[in-house]
Amino acid sequence: MNLPAMIRETRIALFTLCALFFTFVLSGCSRNENSGLAEEQIEKLILVADPGLDSPDIWAKAIKESLQEIGVPVSKENACAVIAVIAQESGFKTVPKTPGMKKILHNRLKNAESNPIVRFIIESRLDQQAANGKTFRENIDSIESERDVELWYNEFIAADVTKPMLQVLNKDVDDLITTIGSMQISVKFAEHYSKKPENTGHNDIRKILYTCKGGVFYGAAYLLDYKNDYDDWKYVFADYNAGHYACRNVGFQNMLANLTRKKIVPDGDLLSYKDGRAALGSTYGILIDYLKEMGMAFKEEEVRKDFRKEKSYDFENTLSYKTISALHKSKFGNTIYAALPDIPLKSDKFSGKNLSTKWFAQRVKSRFNQCMRTKL
Repeated sequence: MNLPAMIRETRIALFTLCALFFTFVLSGCSRNENSGLAEEQIEKLILVADPGLDSPDIWAKAIKESLQEIGVPVSKENACAVIAVIAQESGFKTVPKTPGMKKILHNRLKNAESNPIVRFIIESRLDQQAANGKTFRENIDSIESERDVELWYNEFIAADVTKPMLQVLNKDVDDLITTIGSMQISVKFAEHYSKKPENTGHNDIRKILYTCKGGVFYGAAYLLDYKNDYDDWKYVFADYNAGHYACRNVGFQNMLANLTRKKIVPDGDLLSYKDGRAALGSTYGILIDYLKEMGMAFKEEEVRKDFRKEKSYDFENTLSYKTISALHKSKFGNTIYAALPDIPLKSDKFSGKNLSTKWFAQRVKSRFNQCMRTKL
């Protein structure tokens, strides 16, 4: 091979090596960008929310892995949203202490004792000895968390007589404790969510929710894994507390109230719910009356079908929603996509005056803003 040919071949080889090198570097950069925040960055955000927290690295790992497994970006916004909710709901405790748990247990036992025979069985069982040597009645005083209640209750109903009696009265632990873990997520949501967290070490959904990873995974899923068009995080946080699309539904209720000049409770429920069953509520009645008053052609069955979509994004595509939005824009020059629900927070789990979904959303939004201001 002559010298010019050798030089040419050498140049081609060098060019090929350089191309491969830059391809490798760029692909590495792409992978780093796609992976989002590093665990160390999330840990820094966590320590801003709770400077004295032990093992922030464990929480950072749980947050990053959960966002990845759910399929949402590991962005600063998403990480801060999860951190803000955890800080508000539990203060970064996998099993948060809840003073009201004793009251919940006492109330449930009292309700179950409405039958004289059941009362005798329960009172007798309360005076029996538990595994720790104390009576079940004495152990109630040491209850501090939802998990304490579950452990106490499961042992309490283990007796051959007590268990079938309480289950007949629908007093299973699923009825007793419905939200648990660091993000106080609904057990039913976790049971029905299609994706599952990796490496939790458990198969039982309640045990999973009491782990750091499990509580964060399902909480982040409920917070972030649903379609919405909100322009402010406060609505996402309110939905987390009141239920998906509650803020969107309040926007609809407010538009209807403006058009009809009738008072509608802005609770985000277009249907009324009792004992898990949905029924047509006051919002439906006001809408039907208004459509008749306006002389608009409609079928009540179609409106009912529309309202059954109130817990989904698809409600925005219904004729009922589009009609009210169009009429409101025609009369007032705008539409109201979302507004904060005005729902009092009433639970034996906590005590406080004037607590509401609006208060919750604003409180979490404040934590979120603090997190977002943190420089990484």
